[in-house]
Amino acid sequence: MAIDHVKNVKISAVACAVPNDKLTAEDFYQYLEKDVVDRFVKDVGVSQKFYSKDRRTITSDLCYEAAEEIFRKKGIDKKSIDGLIFISQTPDYPAPATACLLQYRLGLSENCMAYDVSLGCSGYVYGLHMAATSLQSGYMKKILLLVGDTSDGISPTVSLNDLLFGDCGSATIVEYDEMSDGFKFDLRTIGNGFKALGATTGLRYAHIGNPSFDPSIHMDGLSIFTFSISQVPKLFKSFFQSFNKTIEDYDTVLLHQANKSMLEVIIKKIKADISKVPFSLNEYANTSSATIPNLICHYYGESNIDKDIPVIMAGFGIGLSLGIADAKINPINILPIISTDTTWDEGRQKVLEANDKLKK
Repeated sequence: MAIDHVKNVKISAVACAVPNDKLTAEDFYQYLEKDVVDRFVKDVGVSQKFYSKDRRTITSDLCYEAAEEIFRKKGIDKKSIDGLIFISQTPDYPAPATACLLQYRLGLSENCMAYDVSLGCSGYVYGLHMAATSLQSGYMKKILLLVGDTSDGISPTVSLNDLLFGDCGSATIVEYDEMSDGFKFDLRTIGNGFKALGATTGLRYAHIGNPSFDPSIHMDGLSIFTFSISQVPKLFKSFFQSFNKTIEDYDTVLLHQANKSMLEVIIKKIKADISKVPFSLNEYANTSSATIPNLICHYYGESNIDKDIPVIMAGFGIGLSLGIADAKINPINILPIISTDTTWDEGRQKVLEANDKLKK
C-alpha cells in the first residue's frame, strides 16, 4: 500500500475560480423529460453548474485567476515559487505542458520546476503528495499546486452528464515549515476499472480506418457507484489503522463531490458526523479534480476563524484512482470562490500562427 507521512509542510493558501456562465436543471427541461431531470437532481444532488458558454475560459484560465487571487490577497512574492504542478485532464494542448505556459503567464521565476499530471477525481490528494515530497528536503520552500477541469456545457447528444460535470480551477500554496506535522496519505490505484469512466477518446481510438470518435464522456454509473461505496470506506479504515486515527480526530471531512446518494452511503459507512461533512455539489456540480479545493473554499472562504483545523480529505474516481490525506488548514488563509470570464488570447494566437505556417 502507498502509505506515507510527509512532515515539515503545510497548506498556506487556497483559492478557486469558476466561469461566469451558469446552467440550471430547468435549462434541461427543453431537452429531457421534466420528471427525469427532477429525479436526477434529487438523487445526485446537482441542480446547477458553472461553465464557459463560449469555451473561451478554460481550465488554465481558471487556475491562473485562482493563483492571481492568492498573490493579490495574501501578498506572496511570485519569485518565491519554486515549483508549479498543474493537474488536469483538460489541458490547453496535448503538448507542450500547460504548466510551462502558466509559469510564463503568471510571471514566475525561471528557476521554477513546472510539469503536468493527468489525473481526475483523486488529483488534488495526489497533488498534495507531489508538492509535499518536493519540499521535504527543505531546498524548495513553496509549491504552487494548480488543479482543475472544465467540460462542455451541453453536448450535441444531451444527457444528464451535461448537468453533472461543472467547471472549476484551483490554486493551493504548499509551503515548507519545520514546525508542521505535515500530511498523511494512503493512495491506491485499481487500473482494471479504467473503462468505467472516460476511455472513449484519444490516440488509442484514432487508428487507421477508425479516425473518428465520440467526444462525450462515457460513464458506467453502476460500476462507479459500486467502486466508491465499497473501496472508499475500506481506504478510510486502512488509513485510520495505519496512523492510529479515528474519524473523530478531524473537524471536517472533505469528500470528492461526485454524487449525493453515493456520498450518503460513504458517510454512513465511515461513521462520520454529518455536521462535519460539507457539500458544494448542489451549487457547483462535480468539478472533477477541483471538488476538494472547491469544497474548502465554499465552506471556509467566508470564515474569520484564525486557528489550525484538522481535516481529512478523500478523492476517488476516474482511473480508477483514489486517495486520502489529512492536513491542518487555517480558514484565514482560505479565499472565497471567485468567478471570471478571463481568457488568454496569446495562447490561441500562437496556435493560429503555427497552423498558418503548416498550410504554406
